[in-house]
Amino acid sequence: MKLKFRTAKKTFQRDDLVMALDLKPLNDMEDVEAYGSGPRVKCKNLRGPWQEIQIAAHNWKEVDTPAFWNFVEKSVAGFEKFVNRDQKKPEDLMPWKVLGQKWHLARKGFTPGKKVAWKTELLEDLLELIAEASPEGEFLWNNKVLVHRMVPGQPTPWATLVTKRAENVELVLNGPKGAWQMGQIAELAADRELDPSRDDRDMLRLRFVNSDDLERGDVESFLREHLSALQA
Repeated sequence: MKLKFRTAKKTFQRDDLVMALDLKPLNDMEDVEAYGSGPRVKCKNLRGPWQEIQIAAHNWKEVDTPAFWNFVEKSVAGFEKFVNRDQKKPEDLMPWKVLGQKWHLARKGFTPGKKVAWKTELLEDLLELIAEASPEGEFLWNNKVLVHRMVPGQPTPWATLVTKRAENVELVLNGPKGAWQMGQIAELAADRELDPSRDDRDMLRLRFVNSDDLERGDVESFLREHLSALQA
C-alpha cells in the first residue's frame, strides 16, 4: 500500500527518514513476492509550499512503530503550520485576492521558466480600451489569471482578458450568435479565432503580443461595435 503525506516543504530529509523508519528493501523480505533493493520511502518537493512523502507499506507491524508515528506527528505539524499561516495571511496563497489589479499587472503568476513575450503597457492599453468602450461596465479582478468585464444587463462577462499567459494577452469577447464572420475580423490583433461552439453565444478570441497589434483593424471601434451588437 502506498501511503502519501503532504506537509510543509523541507520538513524531512529523505536519507534521514529512510534511516529512521528502517523499512527493509523488498529483497530482504521473505514473505513478499517482489524484488527490489531501493528504499521504500520517497520525498519530493512539490511546486508551491508543499513536500510529498510516499511510503510503500506491506504490513501493519512494520509501520506500527514509534519512528513511524513520530513521522506522522511531525508531518501533521508541518501541514498545520502552513495552513494556519495561510489563514492569517491569505495573500501568501492567493495574492490576486488581495492585490487585485496590481496582481494582473505584475510580472508574477506566469509559468516558471517561460519568458514573457509582451510588455505590461500592452495589458494596460487593452484595459483602457475595454473601459472606454463600456463606460458603465465593471472589472472583476479576483481571478488568478482572468480579468472579466461585466456590463449591465448581461449575466456573463462581455469581455475576458487572460493575463498570465507568457506568449500573448488574449481577449475573449462574448457576442450574439452569427453577428460576426471571420472576414470581418481578419485584420484584428496578431491572431484571432471565432468559436461558435456555444449554443447561446459566439466567442471571439483576439491575441496580442505588442502594442502595435492594437492598431491592427481598429480594435477600439470594433469593441464598441461588438458591445452594441450584444446589447441590441
